[in-house]
Amino acid sequence: MNRAKIISVICMIFFTVTAVQAETALKPLPVKTMSAAVNMDTAVKDNFVKAKYASAENRFVQSNVKASYDDFNELAEAADHDDYVFLLYGIKMAEFGLFDLSDKLIDRLDNNHFTGAYVKDMRRYYYPSSLLDKNNIIILADAYSNIVYNNMALETTSELLNASCLEESDYKNYLIALGYYKSNNLPLALKYINKAIAINDLNINYLSLKARILADSKKSSQALKVLKEIKKTQFLTTDFQQKVRATEEYVLYKTSKNDTLKDYHLAYYYHLQDKSLLAVKVLQSAILTAKQYSNNIYSLLGRVYYENNEPLKAYEFATRAYKEDKHNYLSVLTLADIKYDERKYSDSLNYYKKAKRLSKSTAPKVGIAKSYLALEQTDKAKAMYEKLLKDNKMNEDLLVESLKVIPQRVDYYLPRVASIDLSNNDIWLGLASLAIKDGNYKMASTYLNNSYYIDENNFKYYYYLSLLQRANGDNASADRSLSRCADINADYKTLVNSGYSDYYGN
Repeated sequence: MNRAKIISVICMIFFTVTAVQAETALKPLPVKTMSAAVNMDTAVKDNFVKAKYASAENRFVQSNVKASYDDFNELAEAADHDDYVFLLYGIKMAEFGLFDLSDKLIDRLDNNHFTGAYVKDMRRYYYPSSLLDKNNIIILADAYSNIVYNNMALETTSELLNASCLEESDYKNYLIALGYYKSNNLPLALKYINKAIAINDLNINYLSLKARILADSKKSSQALKVLKEIKKTQFLTTDFQQKVRATEEYVLYKTSKNDTLKDYHLAYYYHLQDKSLLAVKVLQSAILTAKQYSNNIYSLLGRVYYENNEPLKAYEFATRAYKEDKHNYLSVLTLADIKYDERKYSDSLNYYKKAKRLSKSTAPKVGIAKSYLALEQTDKAKAMYEKLLKDNKMNEDLLVESLKVIPQRVDYYLPRVASIDLSNNDIWLGLASLAIKDGNYKMASTYLNNSYYIDENNFKYYYYLSLLQRANGDNASADRSLSRCADINADYKTLVNSGYSDYYGN
């Protein structure tokens, strides 16, 4: 589901849920417990924390790691309690190899469903077999900075090899492998990544590097074998699922023998890394030379355009792919989504049913259910959602769409979506507006705080902030927030009357 479309689903849910009593067996899963009063100056504090983090990250990238470590440490110790911020920066510090600081932030998290999924995935992906002391963490973090950001892979690898400390550290061996990989010395890269994996075979980041090394070494069967091993680990969160998918597409790009398929997988790899312009360039170039598998190129191009909100181009290329091969799953799914967006629900239902026959993915099944609902076949839709939820309890699209027919679960499922897609701003805004309607202004402040971190220029953020400020009796601030909302989105100039919401319908 495109995030741009999620808000319309959420808004319909909020309009419906006010007439439905919550199920007593389902308890809300709050993202954070707040004891302090609502602070209307959070934006100022947020900007300070963001600026502090940006400064620390900039120092890290420039290999001023000791100063960066001190800045990150100050942030970890002094930042106000905010699960979203702690989790966001904790993951980044784990990526940088600052595992002790990552742990410091993670230890400050509330113990709830939202934080648990990300912490589990982060540790499975990044963490070494044992944590190191501060001095060695800084030494290895400095090596990571030089290898990844400063084009010093060869020199840094040599320094790591000559360092007598941490001979049995899986993370040190990983960095040596990464250095050799960046220096294009694939045999030695393979040697040292195997050493790291021998010590810690649960680290998916290590396995991912090994798969890439083998793929670049033209050892296709071995690379695919490692990829199969990686995919056995079930990640719950969207971010880490996407990392695995990116590794898969890279390996398939390197191991494919047909040039058109290579372009297809390279473009998919770029798309998964949010480099859709590069993906489009690769696909458009591939069209000119494609003799085989042109339907794959067309279908992916259609999907990329669809997910970037260009429906006319999406329809053009998805249709081309479908004409060439009516069994092309991606083109059928894209056509189904387009027809649904056009409110041609009978057509979308037919396409979703075709897509279901072509794939075991949950997406076509969700599409069938939401098409039934749009066609006012509510009983069929509800039965299908209930059945799907038994086996797909952490599927984001399913959770959001199911609330159309099970609105009483809104305060249970929306936090669950947040627990698997940290950067989904519409979910945070949705949780905020639900909390405002419930009179839970402390939680609303928390959710809006998270939204601000994701996008401080989102007009909906300022709209809901105005509702929260008015609810707390701060009418002057509410008017300023509404004015800011209207400045960002001109369509809101006629909707800034006190208490009016086109999302709520009140």
